[in-house]
Amino acid sequence: MPILPLLLFALSPIQIDGSFDDWTGTADSFEDSSYIYERIKLPRPACLQKLAKEKAVSIGPYEILFSPNESGHGVSCSKDGEQISPYAIGLVFAPSTASREFEIRIDKPQTKKNCTFDLEKTGAFRVVSWNVQFGSLLDNTRCSTRILKALKPDVLLLQELDSDDTPEIVVAFLQDTLGDSWNVLMSEVNGTERHHKLRSAIASTFPLEELVIKNKGTLKAVRAHADIYGTVVQLLSLHLRCCGGPQGEEEEQRQREAKIIRRAAKSPKSKASIIAGDWNLVGTKKPLKIVVGRDFTVVEALQPDGELYATWSNTNSPFTPGRLDWMVFNGKKIQTSNSFVLDSSDLDAETLEKYGLQRDDTANLSDHLPLVADFVFTK
Repeated sequence: MPILPLLLFALSPIQIDGSFDDWTGTADSFEDSSYIYERIKLPRPACLQKLAKEKAVSIGPYEILFSPNESGHGVSCSKDGEQISPYAIGLVFAPSTASREFEIRIDKPQTKKNCTFDLEKTGAFRVVSWNVQFGSLLDNTRCSTRILKALKPDVLLLQELDSDDTPEIVVAFLQDTLGDSWNVLMSEVNGTERHHKLRSAIASTFPLEELVIKNKGTLKAVRAHADIYGTVVQLLSLHLRCCGGPQGEEEEQRQREAKIIRRAAKSPKSKASIIAGDWNLVGTKKPLKIVVGRDFTVVEALQPDGELYATWSNTNSPFTPGRLDWMVFNGKKIQTSNSFVLDSSDLDAETLEKYGLQRDDTANLSDHLPLVADFVFTK
């Protein structure tokens, strides 16, 4: 096993975001006081968890197989010949989309650090985008109530509500949980299979005017104008096709759906637009690029520990945490003042108590984490 050179950072550790600006020097392997890092390159762009042939990487005492031959997807880990969950060693990497270069990180033993974090709103209004995993928002109300009360959203862009989660039911739940008067719009059910029945939604304390998304087919998306303190802001909650890799039917459908979103986003009446949801970027970043174009800005949001951009994880899955949820905005009238991805397991005891949260709340509610952005109005 090669010995990794030691590099102790005076500032924060490397952020696992798929950008390599924070790597110092030319070393491809090193460690700090909490983590071991590896930087790898492929001969051509591909998704690490969807390779044509498995790739073995040795990090510290672990042997990691990306796209192991037995399954052809995901990750498997072993130590001294014994299998171990990638989540047990804190394995994360970026990007989750196709690339030639990746940064990988594993935990050193007993290095999980909980942090103090301020969840208070800093802007004029707060937008939370959240895939609530098969309607868990209303199925696990004790947990969702704690999270919503801690975040205090003004706008919720939701995905994976169930077919029987009607706007009226969601309104009643939000008003009971958060007070205020809420308005809710939902996408329609598009079939009989479970994944076709899932619905996206916009919930807002501001008045909403539903807008048409032309030729959207089975795309789970909903669009509206919101009157936010006298400024018309277009809101769009989306849920693109899941699964697959950089080639194939799933990626092609994501790109088609992105083009539908891009066309729909043209709203001459609105002074600003916010688009967010579960983009399922497990193939390429092209769906995001299609929507962003030259006029949208991506909201960059880290988890409370300041080190990870991942918005999805599932300890029972062969796939490692990834950034599947994104928020973008445009217009000269708004800018972000703060943004983060809420992982309650990052928070220290004082922060949890202050906001009435439990450590496992976000994990127990959904495999996706809430993506939060505060916006201010510009002159």
